[in-house]
Amino acid sequence: MRPLSQTLTELIGFTEEMLTKPARHHGLAAETRFPLLAQEIRDADKRPSEGIRATSSGIAIVACPEAYFAGEMDPTSRWLAAIGGLLPLLRGEAWQALRNEKEAAGEGYRR
Repeated sequence: MRPLSQTLTELIGFTEEMLTKPARHHGLAAETRFPLLAQEIRDADKRPSEGIRATSSGIAIVACPEAYFAGEMDPTSRWLAAIGGLLPLLRGEAWQALRNEKEAAGEGYRR
């Protein structure tokens, strides 16, 4: 099981690619990368948090590609717009997950 921060960071990359190259994802609805990411995030959300919970935006953002893939996969899709709106929250939670992991490892956070 990899750290949540890595999973969230990979989800950031995947969703950024969806936003910048939506046509590329027409053939990726059955791709294995996204369903694995979605499952990892759902599993992490079920477990107790190591600190401040950092899965809310991940859960919300996972629903958007699923709806996008299940629909018309239009480059002007409202689901892509929702992803764009959620990405700043996801970036913040990926950072929080990293901080949680460092604190749990006893490294603490230094500015």
